[in-house]
Amino acid sequence: YLPDGNSYTQSDVLLLNQVPVVSAVMGSVAGLPAVNACMAHWNVMVDGTSQIFPGGPPVVKAALGYEVTKEELGGPQIHTRISGCIDNLATSEQDALDQVRRFLSYLPSSVNEMAPYVATEDPIDRAEPELRDLVPSDPRRIHNTRKLLELVLDRDSFFEIAPDFGKSRITGLARLGGYPVGIMANNPKFHGGATSVAAGSKAMRLMQLCDTFHLPLISLADEPGFHVGIESEKEGIERAGARMVAMTCMTTMPWLTVVLRRLYGVAGQCHHRPTGMFRRYCWPTARWGSMHIAGGTSAAYRREIADADDPEAKQQEIEARLNALASPFRTAEATGQDIIDPAETRLMLCEFVADAQKVLATQLGPPALAYLP
Repeated sequence: YLPDGNSYTQSDVLLLNQVPVVSAVMGSVAGLPAVNACMAHWNVMVDGTSQIFPGGPPVVKAALGYEVTKEELGGPQIHTRISGCIDNLATSEQDALDQVRRFLSYLPSSVNEMAPYVATEDPIDRAEPELRDLVPSDPRRIHNTRKLLELVLDRDSFFEIAPDFGKSRITGLARLGGYPVGIMANNPKFHGGATSVAAGSKAMRLMQLCDTFHLPLISLADEPGFHVGIESEKEGIERAGARMVAMTCMTTMPWLTVVLRRLYGVAGQCHHRPTGMFRRYCWPTARWGSMHIAGGTSAAYRREIADADDPEAKQQEIEARLNALASPFRTAEATGQDIIDPAETRLMLCEFVADAQKVLATQLGPPALAYLP
């Protein structure tokens, strides 16, 4: 037969813009079902018993001449860590079904409804003085992003999506003051938190999910920029960056960014949206600009440094001069940025999410930006 499956697969595509769609891979899945496993807002596979591939080991043997097991070809070590085709890994089929239920608990039954509110006893004005010391003064030391999430979100409400893929960015669903939200945060434990192609892909999927099902998006930014280097170039970081800029600009859901530490370059630009309900707060530890002073000085002042009698001393002199101007209070004063007490971050987030409900109620229905898996 001539492949004409899209005559019925089209309905699967249309569903992505109407209702939450999840896939649970429970065994070996090949061909069209392997593609369908990814035609979802979120998916999960079972460790040790499930694999996905367009063609299994016999097909690989015939086409490429080498032998491989099902697990080596399409197991979770490939798809939850490297390819990103599967979001989460379950320890058993029961665990997979439990994860499905939890994922769906944050979403409305369709795009025509508001996401479900769940009453919480966690006070929205819960102050966390520990946050004031979360970001170290030494720029070479990292902070604990997961501790940050624990301190600002409703207790035990965070459901992480794709924890083993694109690990320089943490993404997931959570609640703030009882309302479901999307959460993304740079994780400096991996690549310094820089946005790689994989991390950017993960962030864009979350943007789409929030835009489709009317969830506010919270961005906790410590963004050093797009990931650089030969491997990143091979992966097409520029095109990935272009997609991320476009996705950011096309979303419409309420969006709040908190700048914790760094916000640099075009990747930093992807934590800001110029339209719709958008709000940005900054911690006193924040620094921002086109690029880092330490790395940018040698590029921007290359000729001046090279022509100096003592190039190293000249570079240090320029860096010292720029660092003296790097206080966030200078830029905040000029551009109207709100610098907040880190201890009050939860309150600011909860107030924003509560305010956002009125806007979200006007956005019910299919999203303007069609969902692409």
